[in-house]
Amino acid sequence: GLHESPVQVAKADRSSLSSMIEMILTNYLTDKKVFPGIEMRKYPRKPVSVPTVINQQGLEQIGKGSIVDISLGGVRILIPKDFAQNITTNFKGSKFNIIFNLPTENNPIKMTCESTRVVYNEDSILVGASFVDAEFNSYKSLQTYLM
Repeated sequence: GLHESPVQVAKADRSSLSSMIEMILTNYLTDKKVFPGIEMRKYPRKPVSVPTVINQQGLEQIGKGSIVDISLGGVRILIPKDFAQNITTNFKGSKFNIIFNLPTENNPIKMTCESTRVVYNEDSILVGASFVDAEFNSYKSLQTYLM
């Protein structure tokens, strides 16, 4: 019924991550009634400084960057110019994987992202990306970290 846990739902049909996120959030907000009348930015961002490896299918090269903030919905990654050559994250809509560790979690977290916004600075690029896919465990770890 309506009260299955997100874990069961994820197993039952590996529904798209975003609808799962919506569901988890909706359940969370409905249960807790934490945000009465507060207009939430879609997902609150948490500033971090976390090194990440960036890879893309079909590309030998691996990029390195630093996650500067993260939310349940996505990340912003600062990529030094030297590494920006290796990857094509700087095309809007390009997909890539990131692998990183969170201070509180033992296992590396792997997410699939899609670039949504790119800002060019003198010595780096800042890529804003939304999560389009993830292993359930990675997503769960991220959720725990952000709660």
